[in-house]
Amino acid sequence: MKKFPLIILIMLAFIGKAQENRVITTAVPFLTIAADARAAGMGDMGVATSVDAFSQQWNPAKFAFAERKMGIGVSYTPYLESIITDISLLGGNFYNKINDQSAFAFSLRYFTLGEIELRQFANDPGTLAKPNELAIDGSYSLKLSPTFSMAVGGRFISSNLKLPENGDVDSQAASSFAVDVAGYFRSREIAYSSFSGRWRGVFNLSNLGGKINYDQRGQENFIPTNLRFGGGFDFIFDQDNTLGLT
Repeated sequence: MKKFPLIILIMLAFIGKAQENRVITTAVPFLTIAADARAAGMGDMGVATSVDAFSQQWNPAKFAFAERKMGIGVSYTPYLESIITDISLLGGNFYNKINDQSAFAFSLRYFTLGEIELRQFANDPGTLAKPNELAIDGSYSLKLSPTFSMAVGGRFISSNLKLPENGDVDSQAASSFAVDVAGYFRSREIAYSSFSGRWRGVFNLSNLGGKINYDQRGQENFIPTNLRFGGGFDFIFDQDNTLGLT
């Protein structure tokens, strides 16, 4: 019986070591970078905020509750600017209400790592490489009730990051396809003593898709699948002033 606790400790040590060795590195991490100033300024809390033109990345189910017929958003995000100046994320977004119950949306994100000069030897003439990544999204959102909507989205991902080494012709742009499923609950407006308010509850399961393969040697990388959920409350003081907590 005295050996039993020792056996448990040894087993736990092996389990801990196995978990330590199972480090999963995902490809295309640019998909998790906030492309709009609003979500970036709120600590990437875009999933549960009110609808705007940039909702495609965070929760496309919001578009069914959009008050405007259509919206367009364009963004430019410098990345790691204190280290290097030519890495950036460009984004373009568009949504359109089909009717009061449904909407469709498209977006484009282009992540560039600038120019990289490649040399095999110090005196060789350098060749320039321009690694980049791209995501093209489309989604459809539908109100299932006056207070709840859902959306499905598809995403084409292209990642051209692998740099050719010594004339390696095996280098190629990797690509994959992913799916998003999202839900958005917004309560009816509730009248309080000095203001009105609405509750929000949301979820978004994004980047469900296959692995990315950068070459023909069999090594594949996962894409960054995420489950986000949250809630919030809107303090509606009048037609022009609303304070949202998320």
